[in-house]
Amino acid sequence: MSRITFATMATRNNLTRAIMLFDSLRTFGGELGDSLCIILVPEKGEPLPDKAREQLSLLDVRLLPFDMDEGAVRFPLASVVYAAARAEQQVHDETEILVWTNEDTLIVSPPSDFLLEEGINFAYRPVHHTKISSVYGKPPDDFWSLIYQYCGIEEGKAFPMETCTRDNTIRAHFNAGLLVVRPEQLLLEKWLDHFRELYQHPDFRPFFKEDVLYMVFMHQTVLSGVVLSMFKRRELLELPETVNYPLHLHQEYPIEYQPQALNNLITCRYEGIEDLRNSLKTIPVEEPLKGWLNERLGPMEV
Repeated sequence: MSRITFATMATRNNLTRAIMLFDSLRTFGGELGDSLCIILVPEKGEPLPDKAREQLSLLDVRLLPFDMDEGAVRFPLASVVYAAARAEQQVHDETEILVWTNEDTLIVSPPSDFLLEEGINFAYRPVHHTKISSVYGKPPDDFWSLIYQYCGIEEGKAFPMETCTRDNTIRAHFNAGLLVVRPEQLLLEKWLDHFRELYQHPDFRPFFKEDVLYMVFMHQTVLSGVVLSMFKRRELLELPETVNYPLHLHQEYPIEYQPQALNNLITCRYEGIEDLRNSLKTIPVEEPLKGWLNERLGPMEV
């Protein structure tokens, strides 16, 4: 059984980012650089170009198809839930730890923090902003009360955490862009089961009509509910600021949490290739990462 597997989801439209993700792991992952890697692709999506398949093969990345319910397609990020659950199912018997990450991620230092210690079953980063989060110190609103009710969460189990940008103290709300799990716990399968039930539940329809953000982030709220229902707080690990760092929000971060150089991070997120180029004008980058980025993005002032 392998120690750790890295998985992401991609379509034909964002393959470049997924390839860069695995390329960065192979280059900067240290002892984890040769870990098993899987890319989930929609079963009914457009076929991947031959060139992309060749690049993924050179990086020794497995391709794995996944399917999703037609009714879930209207939820912008629902595919993440289906793909993550499929990845967990695939590696259940062959890896101890699964790192699920969005394709808009770069791994720029060895991610040894992902090697969970015994007794830790889930590692995470908080959400970036408050948005639809439940503010700690105030009663949960109707939406979150329903999430807690249908996920079977006891009162008071939703512990406080700060958003990444420190705009609020909120009740536990985990960023679905990077999750470290133990496949044996079947967290991602249970996430999918609850998501399937709740996105169709009539009690949530008024919220979806009221604000599209409830549809956009339904997957994250359900994830938070399932995690809180499955695990005790001592089984959870908040990863450091250097993980899942959003380059596109660099200017919003408190200065004491901003990295002195991109090389100081473990993983970072970005919103698009052009956004990545622009972000790199505001954060110093040192070799060898600078040269690696120049090769893949073209020469730039970084």
